[in-house]
Amino acid sequence: MFRSPDNRKTPDHDPLKVLVVDDEPTLRLSFSYTLASSTTVVETAANGREALEKIATTRYDIMILDLRMPELDGIGVIAALRAAGNPIPIILCSAALLPDAALFAIRHGVVDFLLKPVRPVDLRQVIEFVLNPEPRPLPLPLALQAARDGRFDEAIQIFKSQATPSRQAMHWLMVLKAIRDADPDTELAHTEQMIRTSLSILAFNAPTLA
Repeated sequence: MFRSPDNRKTPDHDPLKVLVVDDEPTLRLSFSYTLASSTTVVETAANGREALEKIATTRYDIMILDLRMPELDGIGVIAALRAAGNPIPIILCSAALLPDAALFAIRHGVVDFLLKPVRPVDLRQVIEFVLNPEPRPLPLPLALQAARDGRFDEAIQIFKSQATPSRQAMHWLMVLKAIRDADPDTELAHTEQMIRTSLSILAFNAPTLA
């Protein structure tokens, strides 16, 4: 468990609990240092199996999950958690996110991606984006919340209702429509190609969100 030293008063409510799962020790340390405070407790796991062991005994509010790890990778962790009925919000973090992994993640309620390298500001903002929507939600976070819950039709309708959708929203609309309309037992080549060309746009820390 990691807490950064600060002089702020601890709030009356329970602190936010974050689990960082990555096989790189330096990344686990830097993410912990970035996120930990008097209001946020950060724990880490070096691989997927260790993460599942921690989740079996501790409740976390959100997980930052690496894709490629020894023993059990990020996709294996997502599969195990969803099979057990655990809906914990997951932010998938990787230097290279392949189309099949992205498809699996989105279908299992993981629609928040970070592409490495990750800036501290992006790490803080993506957690805020996932856990603390605006009082009057903007279309993008509102639609992605629906997608996290598996409500693809609602997410698609929110994107369609935008008068001037952003580039990111347009790509999310195409991807969600393709996933919704695809045969669940097959992977459509054009869907994989669409996601391959869109990954840098779908990511939270995409170069442009306009």
